[in-house]
Amino acid sequence: MSAWLPLDQLLQPARFESLLLDLYGPELMPAQRAVLVSQWSKYYFAVLWQSLLGGNVLPVFDATEVSLDSRGLPLAVGAQGACCEGLEAALEHHLQPMVLRLAALGAVAPAVLWGNAGDCLDQALQRSEGDGHGLGCLLTSADSPLFAAVSVDAAGRRRRRTCCLSYKVDWVGHCEHCPLLA
Repeated sequence: MSAWLPLDQLLQPARFESLLLDLYGPELMPAQRAVLVSQWSKYYFAVLWQSLLGGNVLPVFDATEVSLDSRGLPLAVGAQGACCEGLEAALEHHLQPMVLRLAALGAVAPAVLWGNAGDCLDQALQRSEGDGHGLGCLLTSADSPLFAAVSVDAAGRRRRRTCCLSYKVDWVGHCEHCPLLA
């Protein structure tokens, strides 16, 4: 595991662009920046939900630290200060600023990133045991930006509400829950 790095520092434009370039290479960066930011966000959200399902408290965005693997993908999130009290605070003080920052860095629609967060949450809840610490309500509450991020089609397949853009890169292709393949 790498050293902990403040999330706000990691998401500085030059630093994050360098991370994406190192991770995905010059053949995709910067031409496919939106796709690459979307893909990176999936790793971040997967780690975030696993942390919460493990009983950890989500730090506010400005107090978040992240540990990256040798490639630049998130391994863990931690706190260096204030934490969110409840799911509403988590949405307002961590997820909203994260989505807005990534949207700006990647020129990607926030709906794509909210869809990634919701899909990752849905997958994490399916793998978890127990009640998921109440996180499932983020997918079922009409007030949540994660509402109905994933549904089940008539054939019983999970489908995202919004596309994650992965199909734009040949070697990645359509994600397994792609709404474009419905």
